Amino acid sequence: MAQNNKSNSLRKLIFNDKYLIITALLLAVLVWVVTSLNIGTDETRTININVPIKISDDLSQQLGMEYYTLQNSVDIDVTVSGAKYVIGQVNEKDLNIKFDTSNVNRAGEHSIPILITNKSTRKEFTVTSVYPSSVEAYFDVEESKTFDISLAFDQNNVADGYVFGTPVMSEDSVIVTGPKTYVDNIDKVTAEIDFGKNTKLKESFSQDCELKPEGSGVELNYLTLTSVNNEGEKLNGISVTLPVLKQTKLPVSVDFEGAPSDAVKGAVSVNYSVTKLNVGILESTDISKAVIGTVNYSDLKVGKNEFTFDTNSIQGVYIIDDTDSEINVTVTVSDDYEEITVPIKTSDVTLSGVPDGKKASVNGIDNSRVTVIVPKGTVLTATDLKVKVDLSEAEESGEYSLSIGVRDKVSWVYGDYTADIELK
Repeated sequence: MAQNNKSNSLRKLIFNDKYLIITALLLAVLVWVVTSLNIGTDETRTININVPIKISDDLSQQLGMEYYTLQNSVDIDVTVSGAKYVIGQVNEKDLNIKFDTSNVNRAGEHSIPILITNKSTRKEFTVTSVYPSSVEAYFDVEESKTFDISLAFDQNNVADGYVFGTPVMSEDSVIVTGPKTYVDNIDKVTAEIDFGKNTKLKESFSQDCELKPEGSGVELNYLTLTSVNNEGEKLNGISVTLPVLKQTKLPVSVDFEGAPSDAVKGAVSVNYSVTKLNVGILESTDISKAVIGTVNYSDLKVGKNEFTFDTNSIQGVYIIDDTDSEINVTVTVSDDYEEITVPIKTSDVTLSGVPDGKKASVNGIDNSRVTVIVPKGTVLTATDLKVKVDLSEAEESGEYSLSIGVRDKVSWVYGDYTADIELK
């Protein structure tokens, strides 16, 4: 019996020892894991972050300059080192990011170091590397200048007998803003048309063109282009339309205003220094002459009357030959006419269009005698004249033009006359 009890006790002891051994092994593993996490070799991890490039405004104020970069933000690979269970939790919010401008003390291009450190109060880790380690920035006084846009294109890219007309651009000029050094070096801003496979054109051609500032050493990426017409609107390019015109020769002509309806035939003759112009016109238009300007009969006296007209003001045509930029016109009034003077007084003036609620009166006229061009031998008095002042757009007392007509319909008044009108 005693022998059995002794055997049972031994088995219990052995059984208990097995549990003890297992327990000890588990505890040993646990201790090893905890120890490895806390005092084991540090591990590393790389975090990719996108950081806006922000350089201290204090520096700009101190130097009186602005800074310019080639990008608004930078992608950075930040390598951190620390205990495995710590660095697995590190994110962008745990990082203090600074662009170091301590060495910037002059205008020009500078490499600005990127400094990144641990700002967490709970996580212990170290920043071991930063890539890229710097960004490029240009420091200078800001300047803005306005440039006319120069259009570059092949003038010969039209079919025979055709010519390009005056280009139509969505913007004629542009404001360029950026570092003074670069803006001052800009010679011009161009927009270049690429016709591609469109050759020997007979119809108008349109294209969106990129704007390009040109000059020695100009860094385009530092410059901002904005609209002159729409303040603050950024421009990358403009829309351009090139009219394609048919070449032709048109006779020169002037229009006349104020001609008497029954003027004597041959009373007025016209001579032109250039009788025909080499022009371009749209094929769809019905233009048979080049009207270079208007002559008013009030500017015509007996004999020769000289006028000069700028051909650039002609409507509907494109002048091909620049040598004909001005045309002299001689208008001759026949010696069948003569000049006479007709006396008038304030009571001869008729007022029309007097504003509602107002009373108008004639205080005086600038000339009491009116010069009239009449067929020889004609005698006129004030009753033969229609002397008027139109006050429909009058707002206050002052000088207003006299409209003077001749009742015989063959004569006309030479010169301009005014009346002093009082409105109450």
